[in-house]
Amino acid sequence: MNIIKYFKHLIIFLIDATVSVFIFQIVALLISYFYFLPPFPGICIVWILYYIIAYWKYRRTLGQAFFNAGITTKDNKQPLVLRIIFREAFTSFPAIMLWILGWNQLIASRVFFVLLVCLLLLRFRRKIFGISVQDNKALSERKCILRLRQVYFLLIITGIVARFLNIIGTNDEAIYTDSPLYASPRPTPHSVGRYVDFLKDNRKDINDYVMGLFDKYDHIILCERHHQEMTQYDMIYNLVTDKRFVDKVGVMFTEIGCVESRKAYKEFVDTTYPNDTLVEKGLASFMTENQSVHLLWPNTNWFSFLKRMYYFNHHNPKQVEILFADRNWLDRSMLEARDSIMADNIISTILSDSIQKSLIIMNYRHAYLTSGNCGNYISQKFPDKVANVLINFGKADLISAIIKPGNEMIKPIQYGKWDVAFEQTEDSDFAFDFSESPFGKDRFDHFFIPTSSVNTLQYQDIFNGFIYYKAPEEQYTSLGYPYIFDSGNIKKLKNREQILKGYSLESWEFLKDGLIVTEGKEIYYEIYQMENFVFLGVCILSFILNLGLIILEGKYRLADLH
Repeated sequence: MNIIKYFKHLIIFLIDATVSVFIFQIVALLISYFYFLPPFPGICIVWILYYIIAYWKYRRTLGQAFFNAGITTKDNKQPLVLRIIFREAFTSFPAIMLWILGWNQLIASRVFFVLLVCLLLLRFRRKIFGISVQDNKALSERKCILRLRQVYFLLIITGIVARFLNIIGTNDEAIYTDSPLYASPRPTPHSVGRYVDFLKDNRKDINDYVMGLFDKYDHIILCERHHQEMTQYDMIYNLVTDKRFVDKVGVMFTEIGCVESRKAYKEFVDTTYPNDTLVEKGLASFMTENQSVHLLWPNTNWFSFLKRMYYFNHHNPKQVEILFADRNWLDRSMLEARDSIMADNIISTILSDSIQKSLIIMNYRHAYLTSGNCGNYISQKFPDKVANVLINFGKADLISAIIKPGNEMIKPIQYGKWDVAFEQTEDSDFAFDFSESPFGKDRFDHFFIPTSSVNTLQYQDIFNGFIYYKAPEEQYTSLGYPYIFDSGNIKKLKNREQILKGYSLESWEFLKDGLIVTEGKEIYYEIYQMENFVFLGVCILSFILNLGLIILEGKYRLADLH
């Protein structure tokens, strides 16, 4: 008997949950012109409001109505509506999710305390609020089942149509026609008007902007995109080969590569190769020696960049010096101190070589000027002399990072607001300061670890500036480069493989077939594909529930005949 009772409660919960999802789609469409409502916390907020309005107006939710259930009260000492509001705002499932997860920073002690309070309120909510959900035939008649099912079906269809219209109205036609699963509701141009207005008068040429920063700071840190992204290194090459950079700065530090390889790289640059094939073979031999904290660094962009810099440096009297900042991690006992070690390598080189100015390329959080990161150690050593700039990209998705570590999906910063604003500008590449900008005042959401204190800050607290170079659809990643699997290189990699436990050279065998290229939309919009599959699952579940309600309706009709 209890199994039937719990099954009924589950069905009620699923009906109300799906109803909330479809109402969210409708609300999101209605307010989209002015404001983008993200799925979280949007669905939870709509869900809570749905409970409150349904209990206040009808004393039952749609799911409860199918089973002749609803709220009952023991007294009327307090206004019912207030008791409903407090009950649903603190003890309903979506409210508990909001109280636990709806913080910029998740703190273990706070999560435990909030969860404990919510569970206590949930346990005693009948006594506290004087409201309970019980079977109550007075609230519903069997003949109403047909009408209720029609309302449910109408909500399903309206929600689906609303999402479809929201996608059509906020995406480029090429996305939803060529790759419909990559299309999802986005902010509208009108909703990001203040961002667009700022860009009209405050964007600058990328090289001009960075060189302007060098007038105020000695060391500029660029926050690299995904390590494998190709086009960013076109931008970096254009910057470091700019005559102003060569004359005024001339030094760049990179996260990729170890200090032990600096001499070998200098020898490679100083060697005159008779043809391009030998240049590539020499570079491949150098890169397989040790250019990564991992067994192999197969990213095409790094090979291509070093090759281009070889030709630039080899044919110019004034060279751009490339200095690797990492170390050879055959011994991994101090790997947790990698940020401080990279910073020490940079700082010691700056001091020993009397380097006045430098460009520093760091990936992701290593570029932050907050505690524990490479950028922070450098800025502490050279106070008020270090600035950092974020290059446009997305952010790692926490859920996919948990499911598939190292291959997490990318989701747009600020739910895509920035990308929509950038699309409204005439230029495909530019830069600007975060200070006094609407971008800089947005909550920092670049770092995906929810327990980090950086999530309580604004973008202008973490970065000085921003570079927009190439739209997401124009970006792409590439793996592989020529001559990786030459016999000499294989021997080096196998020797390294024996030392680095947990790494396998066989996992890179696929590179023998050539470059592995991934288009920008597959990188940037894969998260939307997952979102669409989830929504599709909700739709299928809803239609199954609706079919079950048809069966329930038929059962009631048979009962009436007897």
